[in-house]
Amino acid sequence: MTDKLSVSQKFFTILLPFCGGYFLSYLFRSTNAVIAPHLVDEFNTNAQQLGILTSSYLFAFAVFQIPLGILLDKYGARKVQIFLMIFAGLGSLMFCYGNSILELTIARAIIGFGVAGCLMSTFKIITVWYNKNNWPILYGLCLSSGGLGAIVATKPLYFIVDGIGWRSAFMILAVLCFVISFIIWAVTPEKENVKEEQNILFALKEIYSSKLFWRIAPLAGISGGTGLAIQGLWAGEWLRDVARLDQNNATNMLLILNVSLLVGMIITGFIPNILKKFKLSQIDIFFVITLILLLGHSLLTFEVLPVSPIPWILLGISANGAILAYSWLNTQFPISYSGKTSTALNLSLFLCGFVLQYAIGWIINFWDRSPDNTYPAISYSVSFGVLIILQIICIIIFFSLRPKSNPE
Repeated sequence: MTDKLSVSQKFFTILLPFCGGYFLSYLFRSTNAVIAPHLVDEFNTNAQQLGILTSSYLFAFAVFQIPLGILLDKYGARKVQIFLMIFAGLGSLMFCYGNSILELTIARAIIGFGVAGCLMSTFKIITVWYNKNNWPILYGLCLSSGGLGAIVATKPLYFIVDGIGWRSAFMILAVLCFVISFIIWAVTPEKENVKEEQNILFALKEIYSSKLFWRIAPLAGISGGTGLAIQGLWAGEWLRDVARLDQNNATNMLLILNVSLLVGMIITGFIPNILKKFKLSQIDIFFVITLILLLGHSLLTFEVLPVSPIPWILLGISANGAILAYSWLNTQFPISYSGKTSTALNLSLFLCGFVLQYAIGWIINFWDRSPDNTYPAISYSVSFGVLIILQIICIIIFFSLRPKSNPE
């Protein structure tokens, strides 16, 4: 396939189909924040079970990242994404027909495996087809499609589930996964990959032994994982248990969170070019955005403004600040490493997301559940407080590994 594709051809045959996959990925990631009350009623789940059920998606997502990076660099984003979206559809069908917590947990893990490549495949295909000066904007555009998925996973999903049930909703999601897979197969052009100059093990060693990687990975992992854990499940539970909102008002607040998420994604994509004249690097901006997330998270932890949208707006606009770390880190390694570099950072983020999402439920479960299926506010304050401590530790690591001659 020639490189001489018009801007519109690239958009409709490359960018749009892959953004469609990421739209579904984020929708799947956020569904349990809305359907959790239905799962609690139908299966009598406690906080720990709900945490492991929801985080199984993140676990499967995380453990596949290293092989995913190798496959993306070897076979290309198109082939990998076609294959994985079929698995996502099959997992959604299994979730639709699941009759126990174990079956639902396995099904959600298969969904996580299937959508594990949605963002990284998009990043990979962007690095292959577009100039690196455009990467932050295109990454932001890709993330905004995920933001739309997160928005659909609030009020729209609430109305769909209320109308046809959560099982039928997952049947529809399964069909959409198969449709995206077919569209990519039918319209996305193939392009020969850049040949690797070193073998796979050497490339992985070069990435994972880099101080630049270890400076960024813990902070991106814990801060991004905090956003994943809260936005994907515990936001809804916090709103119902701590703020004492009913299901309708809780989904309204989740909508505010996810609209803010979309706005933050768009801003994150454009802000590096806007702030270039102030000599702020992508890593500097990433750190500032991380502080905004820490502020929003702290307001929730200490129950400041418990029924105000302000903490959720702060959390939403900052939850995907790690995108700048992906974009910057890819410029520090050869383009033939781009799949492995992105997935190395993604492994940190989603492994942390899995551990933190489960850990919150594990900590909350130390307190007894009341007769109305709610947990006391102190259980959330303690679990969220642990995450604040972890973020502070990662900030210390971030500064301690700052290079003397700044390459940023």
